Amino acid sequence: MARLAGMVLFVVALTVVAEGRTVTFNEDIAPLVWKHCAHCHRPGEVAPFPLLSYHDVSKRAEQIVDVCERRSMPPWKPINGHGQFANGRQLADAELALLKQWVESGLVEGDAAQQSSPPTFASGWQLGTPDQIITMTEAAQVAADGRDLYLNVLLPVEVPAGQYIKAIEFRPGNRRVVHHAVLFYDTSGKARERDEADPRYGFEAVSPPGRFLPGALAIWTPGRNAMPLPEGLSMPWPAKADLVLNLHLHPSGKPESEQSSIGIHFTSEPPRRTMVDVTLIDTRIDIAPGEARYETSDSCVLPIDLEVLTIFPHMHMIGKQMNVTATLPDGTVRSLLRIDDWDFNWQDLYEYAPPIRLPKGTKIEMTGVHDNSADNPRNPSAPPERVRWGEQTRNEMSIAFLNLTPVDERDLVKANTEKIKKKFRAAIVPDATKAALAAAPVGPGETDEEKVTRQAREFLKHLDMDRNGKLSRQELDIVAGKAASAEELDRRMKQFDRDQDGELDDAELMDAIKALRKK
Repeated sequence: MARLAGMVLFVVALTVVAEGRTVTFNEDIAPLVWKHCAHCHRPGEVAPFPLLSYHDVSKRAEQIVDVCERRSMPPWKPINGHGQFANGRQLADAELALLKQWVESGLVEGDAAQQSSPPTFASGWQLGTPDQIITMTEAAQVAADGRDLYLNVLLPVEVPAGQYIKAIEFRPGNRRVVHHAVLFYDTSGKARERDEADPRYGFEAVSPPGRFLPGALAIWTPGRNAMPLPEGLSMPWPAKADLVLNLHLHPSGKPESEQSSIGIHFTSEPPRRTMVDVTLIDTRIDIAPGEARYETSDSCVLPIDLEVLTIFPHMHMIGKQMNVTATLPDGTVRSLLRIDDWDFNWQDLYEYAPPIRLPKGTKIEMTGVHDNSADNPRNPSAPPERVRWGEQTRNEMSIAFLNLTPVDERDLVKANTEKIKKKFRAAIVPDATKAALAAAPVGPGETDEEKVTRQAREFLKHLDMDRNGKLSRQELDIVAGKAASAEELDRRMKQFDRDQDGELDDAELMDAIKALRKK
């Protein structure tokens, strides 16, 4: 319905411009502004002023035309022709021409009777009133300066019988300090143990125990719009699971507090499809001061026929460009995403319309460019300082998260049988990540122990396919690759699996990594 309304508005804009008739706010501009601007430009949202009425828009008309011509507003970073997305916000050329014609003809308000009904927003929530709203019971305190805080808070979730989670909307209480938020669910009880062991509200950890919520439910970043899971997908809530809100909070220069809320939307429709996650990530980042074009990359090969549903690119302050391509088995290259002017303040999850079908054997590749020069106006350091990979805001990252679903669910079942499970898991683990973790040198200021801790965290993030916080014997085989024989891995498993549960937790894994590196 939204796409149909957008097409009608586009046709109206073409017709008005072609006929040269008088453009009025009530008949022509109001629908355009409500479609593209009001989502953020309304009370309680991220924009600094509302754009809902004739008065709101007319007093800023020339400014609106200027930022729209420069394509800085509405904020939409993907380049046209590199992926077709359902949630696009950019004005069409005909719409921009209509807006300019209205300004040039004197900002005519027009007949109020011709104005359609203005949009309604339910209590500030983008997706309407949630079925369940959960708010932190205490406010997190953020110091004026110092290192970023990674706070994890357990939130109570009650999913009614016969209901499934379709959408989750995160709302920060203080946008100045929230770098991003991630939602996990934990069925092991370890998150609760850590929470109860810490006398403060919540507990600190970059990666808490548990598993990411699927797709659009998992991550919030500045500029990201909330959206439901695609057609045919919903999340059954596991019995006795804890919902863990992982908040990355960064200092603003003065003491701050943050008290987040999430809104949950349910559906009675059970999932009919399975979502597969692929993470392309380059952790080898070490950018010298003044380097204007530092490149990062990662890739993987799809083991079965899959459809790409969504993509979420992520870099930090000095990110400049992001490209994601798919090279099909016949050599054809398709561009999945291209951003030439990365802006940390406008990150989004992009939903393909329709999903992009990719055959088995397709290579997906992510490449990024970072600008650590003094000429980069978004560089937070003046003069520029050395920047390395890391979780801190002034560190840098290069990541593309893709959510896919199998063309034929039976292929996924086959791929998860023990006979070829390892091949399937290895195929979706980015090769560059494995190489980086094996070869990355200890950086200045990073101890050997810190490197091992970082490696263990990355191994669990990318190779813990069942997301139970541990590595099985099969998963450990992927970590080791050709560095260890099957017999040696069996021996190592017995040696380091102290609780004899057949898997390695993070502490056991760190001991195993140390032993493998000494070989």
